[in-house]
Amino acid sequence: MVLLVGLPANALAFWVLATKTKKCSSTLFLLNLAGADLLFTLLLPFKISYHLLGNNWLLGDYACRALVTLFYGNMYGSILFLTCISLDRYILLVHPFLWRGSRHVWQAAGVCVGVWLAVGLGLSPLLRYHHSQHVPELNITTCHDILEPDTERELAYYFPTLVVLGFAMPFVLITFSYGGVLWRLLRRGQHYGHVVRLLVLVLLVFALCFTPSNVLLFFHYLQPQPEWHNRTYTWYVLALAVSAFNNCLDPFIYFYVSHDFRARLRARPCCWRGDNKSSSGRAFEKLVLPQRSNPGTGICSMDTAPSCVH
Repeated sequence: MVLLVGLPANALAFWVLATKTKKCSSTLFLLNLAGADLLFTLLLPFKISYHLLGNNWLLGDYACRALVTLFYGNMYGSILFLTCISLDRYILLVHPFLWRGSRHVWQAAGVCVGVWLAVGLGLSPLLRYHHSQHVPELNITTCHDILEPDTERELAYYFPTLVVLGFAMPFVLITFSYGGVLWRLLRRGQHYGHVVRLLVLVLLVFALCFTPSNVLLFFHYLQPQPEWHNRTYTWYVLALAVSAFNNCLDPFIYFYVSHDFRARLRARPCCWRGDNKSSSGRAFEKLVLPQRSNPGTGICSMDTAPSCVH
């Protein structure tokens, strides 16, 4: 289901964001989020074939290392770009003069590069270890399911640190950012239903897709007893399968965050080359959601005048 829904949805989103929308900070973050989701859906056939063959990996140890690294890269890359989107919304509403002019887009591009570098450097230690293990009793070769004892001991510090830096801290930042946006809107006495829906959607992605796997991963490496290891790992594998559904939920985030994205999807394909303008961009969207870039500025316009929507 994730492959059937996630691949076309994220491919369409990536194409629309890359070719049919004006470039601003939120568009860049959404584009990179869609790219991370596309990468994951391209890896899914390898994961599916591995499990259909009875957890038997046929492509060698180096391919297994790459698959494991890219799999975690998608998870933490998605989390970090969701964090970037929430911080961008917070800065543009609460501190609108912090980033101004065309530098805003270049700074956002630099942040995207920094996120990918951080993900790459943070996960590069996984490439050092053997992740494939032959099991003579079953005549299969596992990929990341069974690790050597020395590898387990070394990763006992690595994975809990990864969970704290790649999941817990971004979760705190997202909660703080959208809390600040809601507080600002409440102070102005404005309607905030749209941003509440966006906040609920982002928190839903975290709660359903990222929280179970990261919590289980954290406790799996904190518990030294082998019996507990086996029990938590079984639940962890199931939680990883659930985490794949973030690729189906992310397109809804694109729809809620980007006004241009919504306008292009609503427009007929034959009109996509035109300068489609939608009346759905009301005052609230101008205030909280990214609008089309102002000519010559390269940033999303912000309307700070109090107004209501129906």
